[in-house]
Amino acid sequence: MKALLLQMADAVQHAVEAMEGDPAEVVGRGADGAPSARIDRTAEQAVLRVLEYEGASLNVLSEEAGYLDRGGKATLVLDPIDGTHNALRGFPAYSVSMAIGHERLSDVQEALVRDLVSGATYYAAKGGGAWLNARPIHVHPRNPADLMFTVYLGSHAAPEAAKVTGRARRVRSLGAASLDLCLVARGAADLYYMHSSVPEAKLRAVDIAGATLIVREAGGLVLDLEGRDLDIPLTSTSRTDLVAVGDRQTWEAIR
Repeated sequence: MKALLLQMADAVQHAVEAMEGDPAEVVGRGADGAPSARIDRTAEQAVLRVLEYEGASLNVLSEEAGYLDRGGKATLVLDPIDGTHNALRGFPAYSVSMAIGHERLSDVQEALVRDLVSGATYYAAKGGGAWLNARPIHVHPRNPADLMFTVYLGSHAAPEAAKVTGRARRVRSLGAASLDLCLVARGAADLYYMHSSVPEAKLRAVDIAGATLIVREAGGLVLDLEGRDLDIPLTSTSRTDLVAVGDRQTWEAIR
């Protein structure tokens, strides 16, 4: 499936770069009822065209279209544009996120995240490691004197987020969960913390299905806020908080 995932990522990249009209124009509603911007629909349609052209036997769970039963034995879990607000504001952090699985986060078999600004491509296969542009990647060895965190901040962030930021030497926030997770996978960040006080702002399965596998295959952990391995249904209604870390000690340090 790797070749197909790469083909779909290329299609999204080309479609977004060639897009005409206002990328922020609202063109409908997504599966969760939120407004769909032109850029989201353009990216999603690029993926669906590749699936049709290749005759790929995959169902689709997408942020925009919801669940599409295409008679497949596996499902493509798709966020056509993760970080839409970034893309519309001109903040250079947004991606297309894809995973191939069945019913739950834990049974995802392959994943690809493409940074649509830099072109960096993250890929993982279950049991096969994680890769960035064909180079193997691993989480960063723990160094308590040089901890770099990415943390979800802003008006919807839970109060605990501020406490977490105080445990790091440096703190960043991209606002695109798939890329925040991939920073942990490649060792650029030691932790990604997402805790929203507002249910509708929590992460969706489509946001994290791909990057969760990438972190785990790079040697890291993706946990719920109780410290258990995160596992949620692959549905359009699933939402969650999470913490991704390079090792268990880093998780223990923020508790």
